[in-house]
Amino acid sequence: MNVVWQNLPVILDGLRLTIQYSIVAIVLMVVVGLVAALMRLSSIAVLRWIATAYVEIFRSTPLLVQLFFIVLGLPAILPVNEWFGQLFYPILAAAVTLSLNEGAYVTEIIRAGILGVDRGQKEAAQSIGMNGFQTMRYIVLPQAFKRMIPPLVNQAAQTIKDTSLLAPVGIVELVYKGEIVISQTFASFAIWGLVAVLYFILIFSVSKFASYMERRLQVDKR
Repeated sequence: MNVVWQNLPVILDGLRLTIQYSIVAIVLMVVVGLVAALMRLSSIAVLRWIATAYVEIFRSTPLLVQLFFIVLGLPAILPVNEWFGQLFYPILAAAVTLSLNEGAYVTEIIRAGILGVDRGQKEAAQSIGMNGFQTMRYIVLPQAFKRMIPPLVNQAAQTIKDTSLLAPVGIVELVYKGEIVISQTFASFAIWGLVAVLYFILIFSVSKFASYMERRLQVDKR
């Protein structure tokens, strides 16, 4: 236990970084997912093809491979470290890659939520003079959002867990900090146990918050 208490500040600093990366990735994945979902539902074929290609590529390849390719592979062929800075580029690339990967799944969640809204309501909105943008903003998305809460929360929890894959590409977060402490103390059981407990608390808190939001919004579970 002494090892845990002595190194707790280091581990908590890693937790702080994990939370920061998770917040950025979750916000960006929702933005990317919304844009890609609207593109997939667009009447413009080129937009549908681009969005479909994006979803299929990022859902059909492992996140770790994507991280290695973008974070470590691109600098071998492009001067990205010069463009963004040698210290900043890996963090930026890792955050963007994580967001794009999770956003591919969010795209399908949002698309399913939009398609789940009764078509009659869309036609009613158009009959009173609403254009496509107004119908989507005021009629479709508010109803679709309620249906999307459970799967979006599941994806947010998955995103938090997936931040652990940033460690192999050299990004400092909770797992990376745990590996540093273990290399110095060799207390792998105690430190990995602490890391697991912190992930559990974080994700359990997100799940409980989602349950509260579902009750407040009275999500239809049929």
